[in-house]
Amino acid sequence: MTSNSVSFRRSWRFFAAALVAALALGLSLPASGQSAASVIPPRAISSTGAPAMGGGPVSAAAHDAAPVASIAAAGPQGTAGSINQGVKMHGHWIIDIKNPDGTLVEHRDFENSLESSAQGLLVGLMSGYLTPGDYMIVMGPQSGNGACVATYQYCGIVQSLSTYPALGYCGNYYCGTGLTVTPNLGSGGLSSGPFSLVLAGSITANQTGTIGTVYSIISTCANIGFSGTVNPSTIETSSPASCVTQTSPEPWYGPLSQANITPIAVNSGQIIQVTVTITFS
Repeated sequence: MTSNSVSFRRSWRFFAAALVAALALGLSLPASGQSAASVIPPRAISSTGAPAMGGGPVSAAAHDAAPVASIAAAGPQGTAGSINQGVKMHGHWIIDIKNPDGTLVEHRDFENSLESSAQGLLVGLMSGYLTPGDYMIVMGPQSGNGACVATYQYCGIVQSLSTYPALGYCGNYYCGTGLTVTPNLGSGGLSSGPFSLVLAGSITANQTGTIGTVYSIISTCANIGFSGTVNPSTIETSSPASCVTQTSPEPWYGPLSQANITPIAVNSGQIIQVTVTITFS
């Protein structure tokens, strides 16, 4: 966990810059009185158990609105090399279901969508008002039983059960450790790619059910900690390494991306292997 945190410190500014560029150039914001990125919404597990922004309850409707845009969506059309061509940000998932003996049962790959609340998190990270912490992968059903069950029908893969976002979710989700977070910085001092951020891990299903919705989760720190709907207003001074282990003040944490997929059937005892690769073009 510590080595991954050091990697965050070296690579996050580049990664956040590309993410925010993708938001600005390649993704449309919701049509409303103000950009969703200007206000970081309340945090919660929704009433259906789905991951949202953090700990206290909010209505399911507040969280479960459709994602604002596809991460893979192209920006406005223009000539080759033109800024009007936009930046594409791809969140590519691979899920393999395997029997305990290692035989492959099903392979699935797909693109995901940006969660609306993630726009505020990304702007906070790019501006320095938030510091990046740890990550998490969450998988659940669209209806009925999930492949994992605790209080809710969700599987969670984390690096540590003693840090956020695990502390915010794993009291209610069935979680396992072993998540790896790998930044690929290209070569030549960030001058050439390929560039990517890869989240990978596995968990063994503890019941028979389906995977129909997936999330990548990020935890971030602000010097005021989480304080309802009040946004951070000054630069955060903690390092990514210290943010990973910070529990007080409580970090800001919640979904970065989400996808609904054709449900994948999983039997109890089968192994769910997941890789999420974030790239840019």
